[in-house]
Amino acid sequence: MKADSIHLFDFLGNGKTIFEIPVFQRNYEWDREQCQQLFKDLTVAAQTNTDHFIGAIVYVTETGNKMSHIYRIIDGQQRLTSLTLLLKALSVADEHDQAEIEEEYLTNKYLDDNNHLKLKPVEHDYEAFYSVMNRLDFDKPSKVIDNYRLFQKLIKSSDIDSSKLYEAMNHFNMVYIELSSDPNEENPQVIFESLNSTGVSLSPSDLVRNFLLMRLDSQQQTKLYKNYWVKIERMFATKTFAEFIRHYLVVKTHTLVKKNCVYSSYKDYFISNGLSSEQALADLFKFASYYDQILNHKSTDDRFNKILEHINVMDSKVVFPYLMLLMDLVDTAKINQEEAIQLAHILESYLFRSKACQMPTNRLNKIVVGLCDLSKEGGNLRLRLLRLLKANFPDDRKLLESLMEVDLYHQRNHLAKLSLVILEEHRTRETINFDDAQVEHIMPQRLNAEWRLQVANADKVKEQYGGTLGNLTLTKYNQEMSNKPYSEKKEFYKDSNVSLTREVAETYNQWGKEAIIDRTKELTDELIQIFPMPNIKEVNEEEITGEYTIDQTVDVTGKAAVQITINENEYPVKTWKQMLKIFLNDLWNRDSLNYDRIKENDQISRMLFRPHNAPATLENGTVIETNFSASVILAIIAKISEICDITDQVSYTVK
Repeated sequence: MKADSIHLFDFLGNGKTIFEIPVFQRNYEWDREQCQQLFKDLTVAAQTNTDHFIGAIVYVTETGNKMSHIYRIIDGQQRLTSLTLLLKALSVADEHDQAEIEEEYLTNKYLDDNNHLKLKPVEHDYEAFYSVMNRLDFDKPSKVIDNYRLFQKLIKSSDIDSSKLYEAMNHFNMVYIELSSDPNEENPQVIFESLNSTGVSLSPSDLVRNFLLMRLDSQQQTKLYKNYWVKIERMFATKTFAEFIRHYLVVKTHTLVKKNCVYSSYKDYFISNGLSSEQALADLFKFASYYDQILNHKSTDDRFNKILEHINVMDSKVVFPYLMLLMDLVDTAKINQEEAIQLAHILESYLFRSKACQMPTNRLNKIVVGLCDLSKEGGNLRLRLLRLLKANFPDDRKLLESLMEVDLYHQRNHLAKLSLVILEEHRTRETINFDDAQVEHIMPQRLNAEWRLQVANADKVKEQYGGTLGNLTLTKYNQEMSNKPYSEKKEFYKDSNVSLTREVAETYNQWGKEAIIDRTKELTDELIQIFPMPNIKEVNEEEITGEYTIDQTVDVTGKAAVQITINENEYPVKTWKQMLKIFLNDLWNRDSLNYDRIKENDQISRMLFRPHNAPATLENGTVIETNFSASVILAIIAKISEICDITDQVSYTVK
């Protein structure tokens, strides 16, 4: 490795040199503000006649044709592209300096490669960059074009002569870090990660891409980039891409991955599994295809697609890892499509019932992690799914009670519309365009005199039942309906192409509290059939073994504790008392402030920190009481986890 400071012109003036931006690097992304700052730095250098540090350029050297040098830019490509555009704008502004700028710093006169140009941007930007360098018209949207024109305007409006600005560019001082392509020498990836250059920050997907491709030669980079990465990139926006990789890692590692740990977690997974870049990219591409099918509900099976569509409307991306796993199991012939549909439908029913009953879904993360571990329950996917959902699966009675009371219309994720669309589709077997359908309040949200005269205690009824399922239906002429009296609405409803709406007119002569309650019961009964409660009895209480989240209600009487898992750290245990001690020791070592908080809870403090029957000493010297049953110890750990907001990080295993 060579590293030193150098002036910009000394760096760019190297003859027969191509500054190649590898195919895997991001497109040119500098914005207006960054370019204006660069030009401001140039004017300061011109006015003060002093050097200005512009950052670092990191590159790997290769030998090219005709004794040329190829500098593959690892870091600093955004800055180098902007400086090249600025130099081109200066050459056009001043004919006196034009030949010198272009021959010395922008082109290789005696080297045909790269159309004689010194800088070789990524393919996405090449056409625009070539147009700028050759002063050709270019009519497509491009940051290269936008920033080149911005530099032209800044030069034209500057009080400093263009020739002075050109001279001042040699005051730009930078650090270069030259790396060898010899695999026995320094690792470009390690050096790249340690840099904290200014500019557009890299996303987790950018870092993963660089990690997988930077280790390869140019030919391999181009091949794998085009065969895999560019195809994945076309599927997702940047934010979705990072989310996909995080969910992919859940499938592969069976652990929770924090948003700010996606790259480091992927690196650990890649290294620990001894993957090659091609193996890794091929697998990413396969699972990205699954993810794309899930997001757009466009798998090869219509019934599976309908489940995917419902889960998307419910905004339940947390279960995407499990859905990807099911799709992969079908593709590898480990389960058939019918099994995948049955499992996905159980999960769909759980999600719908949980949301309709306004139950917290924060524990879903841990459940999905558990579902992706195929080693549990001997690979019995149905048993695993039922066991993990069992404790919190809302039953029929709870669903009915909730839909009788909950203002479904104002629930998040269009739950009211989704319920009505699903009911209509279940009846007619016809697909309803979710976006076109509108939710109609039969008793309107704004009551007029006629409604108050026709319905006893109309305002109270509207307040209590106006947003419940029974008072809602589907229509495409919502504005026409407004707050017309029910007698007029009935006439519209009779001619509706929505069976749910026609049925209202056919069944109810009057509309009020009794009608709303009756219809809510009828529609809830239908939803219970559509989203059935699975036969939880399949999970025999005598078979209670395996892993459970700390907030699951499980009867562990007579069962032995085997392990407690805290934030992915697994601790083997032999007794329930040992589990309690390990949990409290981990809490102290991880966050002493959280440990102190539990003492502020009177109940916990009274039970734990006033030992009298079976005292035990923690690592920090605190003496605690341990004379509790297994169920009480689990309740204590669950309560402390809730206080410290780590419930989704704690699970335990019994046998």
